[in-house]
Amino acid sequence: MTRFHNADYLESADFPFHTGPYVLKANQVVEPHSHEFIEFVYIAEGSGYHEYRGDRYPLREGDVFIIEPDAEHAYQVASGGSLLVYNILFHASFLENELQTLSLVTPFVDFFYVEPFLRKSVQFQSHLTLDTHQRIEMKLLLDRLTAEYKDKKLGYRILVKTRLIELFVYLSRCYELQLHRPMTAMASESKVMERVCEFIELHHSSPLSLAQVSQMCGMSQSAFITKFKQYNGKTFIEYRNEIRIRIAKELLAGTDGKILHIAQEVGFDDLSFFNKLFKQLEGVSPGKYRQQIRRS
Repeated sequence: MTRFHNADYLESADFPFHTGPYVLKANQVVEPHSHEFIEFVYIAEGSGYHEYRGDRYPLREGDVFIIEPDAEHAYQVASGGSLLVYNILFHASFLENELQTLSLVTPFVDFFYVEPFLRKSVQFQSHLTLDTHQRIEMKLLLDRLTAEYKDKKLGYRILVKTRLIELFVYLSRCYELQLHRPMTAMASESKVMERVCEFIELHHSSPLSLAQVSQMCGMSQSAFITKFKQYNGKTFIEYRNEIRIRIAKELLAGTDGKILHIAQEVGFDDLSFFNKLFKQLEGVSPGKYRQQIRRS
């Protein structure tokens, strides 16, 4: 399977972004692949199929979805037709601060983080399909964004970011209007907790709150806290922090990255808190841990 890297498609290391429409012809197949960047997809015209993490889904005009990094997927166009697809490709660092702000908005979290995760299950297919009025507005937003990126006039990088945020806010509003079933509609409580743990691991560095995760499960915060602790023996925060520290240990051992950058990469903005938590869990500071690992 092919894995595409940022340098294959994105403009540059300091502006990791690309967008544009492309046409897939009848019966054309895009072979299974993955990429280290985020892929936003909008089906403007046509129909076909999307293979995502081993499952197959029909595509139709108005479909909007997110493909997270390293997710295997592929496309196939229906016979006798074609697909007009708008792609927006960007690395998470492109909107690092903006994504943290947007993550305070529950409908955005549902669309950007939760929907791709839930789509892994055939039993729970939750994707956004725009109605006729929404498609018109979406086309205008995409055309403005694409033209700004293509023309590259003075200040285009600022406007590209601004218009991408505008697009995400608009889609969050659309997603809020769509019926969104909680994860509890999917299976038993133990299965729900299992899936929540997978979700936390997948998005350990994202600024997701206890309120957002409990809402995703269709539970009150108090009910979620109780059931999560019964299942794990840990609180949501403890579980997420242990995952973050585990990933940080791998980065400390396997890379030469600065401790500040590693802390930020796993989800900690406060270096002193990262150092304190790391020592609390591992018995040594991050710097000391790296020294011990390399000596051994």
